[in-house]
Amino acid sequence: MPSHIDVTQHYDADPATVFAMLSDKDFILYKCEQSASLEATAEVIDEGDTVSIHNRRVLPAKVPGFVKRFLGDTIPLDETQHWGPANGSGQRTAEFSVDFDGQPLAFGGTIELHKHGEGSAVRTKGALKCSVPLIGGKVENFAAEWIGKYLNKEERVGQQWLTDHA
Repeated sequence: MPSHIDVTQHYDADPATVFAMLSDKDFILYKCEQSASLEATAEVIDEGDTVSIHNRRVLPAKVPGFVKRFLGDTIPLDETQHWGPANGSGQRTAEFSVDFDGQPLAFGGTIELHKHGEGSAVRTKGALKCSVPLIGGKVENFAAEWIGKYLNKEERVGQQWLTDHA
């Protein structure tokens, strides 16, 4: 049974400003650098009212032995986000998928950006599935915790980026 992720990040800026940050290639590379990525690339394709983002990063595998056995010393991942058009208040929704370079782990779902009080909220909801018999559930639980921590760090990095680039 997949592990489910539901994390909301909050930013002190309107949705249009937050989306401009989220779709800025420099920010994408910066957040990868701040999360200890060993390598990172980013591509942003603006197609008018929709935007596609592809980000590849390689992270050190600071994971328990039972996970490292099949992942190795690094965790390469490819993330793709397909953002739809903004509505009148700047709200947007994206579908995303994360591939772990052929590993038996997959993560996908939706991202919702909307106004929240004086700022914005970015809600990531998804399912994490590991197809390794016997230990798949343990891997999913560990990965879900890791993704939650990553999204919390991304929120702090993003808030600082918004402050520094105001």
